[in-house]
Amino acid sequence: MFSLFATMLALFGVIFLCVGSLSISENTVSQDVHSPTENYLLWMWQRRLYIYSAAALLFGFCFFLQVARRKINYTEDSKAHKAAKSNNSSEKDADVHVSGVKIFYGSQTGTAKGFATELSEEVENLGISAQVIDMKDYDPDDQLVDECVTKSVCVFLVATYTDGQPTENAEWFCKWVEEASTDFRYGNNFLKGLQYAVFGLGNSVYVGHYNTVGKNVDKWLWMLGGKRIMSRGEGDCNVVKSRNGSVQADFLAWKVKFLNRLKALSKGEKKSCSGNCKSGGSCKNKKKHGADEEEKAAVQDNGSEVDLIESSSEDEESVLPDEKISRSVVDVEDLGNIMTNIKKAKVRFHPQ
Repeated sequence: MFSLFATMLALFGVIFLCVGSLSISENTVSQDVHSPTENYLLWMWQRRLYIYSAAALLFGFCFFLQVARRKINYTEDSKAHKAAKSNNSSEKDADVHVSGVKIFYGSQTGTAKGFATELSEEVENLGISAQVIDMKDYDPDDQLVDECVTKSVCVFLVATYTDGQPTENAEWFCKWVEEASTDFRYGNNFLKGLQYAVFGLGNSVYVGHYNTVGKNVDKWLWMLGGKRIMSRGEGDCNVVKSRNGSVQADFLAWKVKFLNRLKALSKGEKKSCSGNCKSGGSCKNKKKHGADEEEKAAVQDNGSEVDLIESSSEDEESVLPDEKISRSVVDVEDLGNIMTNIKKAKVRFHPQ
């Protein structure tokens, strides 16, 4: 493009010089008749076509340079923008696994609240933001479903109060979660994506109500589709039967496991399946085991529909004995598939 403009400019220059040389004789004759100013104006008028052409060529060349400069600047800016965008996206991807930890506490004497404060400090030492929330100041009806998409981990430190009831500040939260877990309008995928962990505080002296609230909260969240990141912890105020000697020691042991699990989650690590999956449980390598393993498990459990319906979170360490129940809402289509698998298993292992 630049060479074309240069060629045209040179061509117009040659033509201009040739025309000027041819008209020298005419100019010499006219110089005797007119004054120098008149001669100059006359010369300009006689060559006006060439002057206009040269001016147009000059303006066109300037316009070409301006357009070319803008194009170069735009290309450089777009490359810089793409580079900055890729850097920002890579930084976001590095932090997308865990955006923060929200620690909810239900406390009557202040023990669970103290544990929540202690845990938040440990989490922040890992470079992860932490927030301590009093359960009475939290409306699960409006806010809990939002936790499913924020990539946050919710920790529930809940104490069991009189007669197995929740503490006063956790009463509304527990009531709402219990009712939602059995309400068909919510379903078993309402809290899908919620990552949570539960630590209960209780006293084994009260055998019939030991850690009832912690067990129930863990179960209700799971029935609504939440995903445990680790098994439930239990703190026992009865030092005689406490696993670690005191409720504080029980919490310390659970806290160490939680922090290790949180580190793995923040790096995007997931637990691998060993192949010894519970019946009806979730297994990442289910395809490798095949459908035959599912049928064998069904027969070993005597074709129990409850065990087939039962499912647990992907990353939980073990299926707890008191949670051998099905989710409250089961799709009719899923139930039909379950019954079909049972019948196939029975026919296969018990031929008539």
